[in-house]
Amino acid sequence: MSSQKHSQHILLNHTPKTFLSSLIAACILYSAPSRAEPKIIYSDSFEAPKVSGLFAKDLSGWTNSQKSFPQNEVEIVSEPRRSGSGALRLYAIPSNSTVSKGDVEKELPSIRQGQTIVISAWFFIPPGPELNNLFLLDIECNQCWPERSTIPDKGPGVRIRLNGPTGRPAVERRKIGLRDMPNELGSSAPLPRGRWFKFEWRLLLSPDENGLTEITIDDEAVFRGRGPNLPDPEVFRRYGIELRQVLYNRLQVGITANSSSNPIELFVDDVSVAVD
Repeated sequence: MSSQKHSQHILLNHTPKTFLSSLIAACILYSAPSRAEPKIIYSDSFEAPKVSGLFAKDLSGWTNSQKSFPQNEVEIVSEPRRSGSGALRLYAIPSNSTVSKGDVEKELPSIRQGQTIVISAWFFIPPGPELNNLFLLDIECNQCWPERSTIPDKGPGVRIRLNGPTGRPAVERRKIGLRDMPNELGSSAPLPRGRWFKFEWRLLLSPDENGLTEITIDDEAVFRGRGPNLPDPEVFRRYGIELRQVLYNRLQVGITANSSSNPIELFVDDVSVAVD
């Protein structure tokens, strides 16, 4: 008997005394979701009048900004903006022996194996400069490195890197000791220029082949990869590093590294982080 006919049988053949409880049971049967939606744990539309307003004393906002050179800039601007009253403007010169950054960081609750994290942001990248080796998003761990280690903390994690002059997104895994993740969809589409576009990065976290990584641009899939996207302790042991734990708890958004050959300016708005 189908679930619908079964429910009708319950409602038509029970006594009035049990009618209410049967009705409640039937409602639960049809209203239960098939899968819980990821819960947004942080979002920001950059409505603060100045960038200093992004960093709340209670740590409820962004944790800090990174500007690795005096010429680099992180500021709130009124135009261009995607919504509200402002957006985040970022500018970074090319890297040399020091990695050039212009971004904001957010410390997150611990996100572990088996959970799904969805990072969404709207970007505006003006036409012009080539985008090869520009990094836009990092998700990493700042509590995993051994406390006493002769090797500096590398912040194990994965990153979004742009390839080629037009900026085709890829998932870089060097900081977890692996090659870039292959794209099952083939070559990813280049990023739009001169307009706002939605960039979404979804990761089902795992240190093994159960990991799944997806990227969409304006809700169109451009990247899908299977395999590790979380640090594997065994990989780090090969280099004499005993990780304390395996998780992600830090997000970086903006120009997280400008390894291109030219200065880069871009804008970010409406960032959100959801976890299931």
